[in-house]
Amino acid sequence: MKLSSSTLRKAAEIQERIEHLQAELDGLLQTGEEASSAPVVAATATPTVSRGRGRKAAVVAPAGRGRGRRSTSPTGPLAPAVVKVLKSRNSPMSVSEILEGLLSNGYKFASPEPKKNLFARIYRLKGVKQVGPGKFAAE
Repeated sequence: MKLSSSTLRKAAEIQERIEHLQAELDGLLQTGEEASSAPVVAATATPTVSRGRGRKAAVVAPAGRGRGRRSTSPTGPLAPAVVKVLKSRNSPMSVSEILEGLLSNGYKFASPEPKKNLFARIYRLKGVKQVGPGKFAAE
């Protein structure tokens, strides 16, 4: 199966949303333990559908954290960890090689499928540039 850039972009956006919701759930569970007598009200995204011709439904983001704020893994943000791996080996690396370096450095992924997560997000990580087909280097 060949993945297009739009499919990868959508996968990265979905992964961001999943990580955001996981962090929000963790926060709710932690505050729920402290104040278990208070009712918990969750903010959810409500789609607003336009009935116009050819228009797609727009999803309104819930109030609170802004877009672009990702939850991080237990070991910290992904971008600095990837840059560290790339700088340790002064030559371009593939996603598989970067993943091996991350895991050997003790990086923990919140995602159950770390290779897919890394593959979807690496194109947008700060400090990382693509230098060839499937090869990446630190900027």
